[in-house]
Amino acid sequence: MEHLLFSELACALFLLLLGAARYYYFVSASAQPADRSSPPVNWACHVPAYLVSTVWAIYVAWLVVAPLPAVEWDRWTASHWLGDLLGWIALPILGAALWLFWYSHYTIGGYWSIRVELKTEHRLVTEGPYRYIRHPLYTALFLGYLGTVLALQSWTLAAWFPVFVTSYLMFAKEEENVMELGFGESYRVYRRKTGMFLPRRTRIRAGISRVVVRWRASSIEPQRARDHD
Repeated sequence: MEHLLFSELACALFLLLLGAARYYYFVSASAQPADRSSPPVNWACHVPAYLVSTVWAIYVAWLVVAPLPAVEWDRWTASHWLGDLLGWIALPILGAALWLFWYSHYTIGGYWSIRVELKTEHRLVTEGPYRYIRHPLYTALFLGYLGTVLALQSWTLAAWFPVFVTSYLMFAKEEENVMELGFGESYRVYRRKTGMFLPRRTRIRAGISRVVVRWRASSIEPQRARDHD
């Protein structure tokens, strides 16, 4: 197996599937009109996130299609086996990023928008991944970015990661301001219960407890049926 070849193919496939998912849900969300009374937004908090995402996608595409001599200066000086190991580690991370990206889009449905706004008859979505974190779409992008860093082993991508996270942190804070203006106390309660990009430990424990209770209940029911027989 040629060094980095499978990683480059994985990153190319990841970008294609990510772009396809975003386009599909962009078209779907366009059918849900915006609420004319939606609170005004600060566009200065939108532009950096769009910019860093574009730079990320273009640079990953460049690393994938460019001849090796043109980009070898940007590669980590890792051994052959370590480079392949990092590539294999990147695969499940990229897969998890795609799954979370799709699941989050599927859950929020037509309420999603390319810019921060409230839609007509907008409701606060608190199920699926939104039960645990307020911005799972951004978490999915962070995972995807991390996966491309490990897969392509690029110094430039690694250095750009803090800028990427900071830009989406600004975007998320602006989104939360709009949501709080739109939903008031119900959003403030929701925000106290959930994490911004990572689940709170209390929510994780609660989720595990629910799974354990359901598993025990499903184990008890067949036993009761056998006892009655």
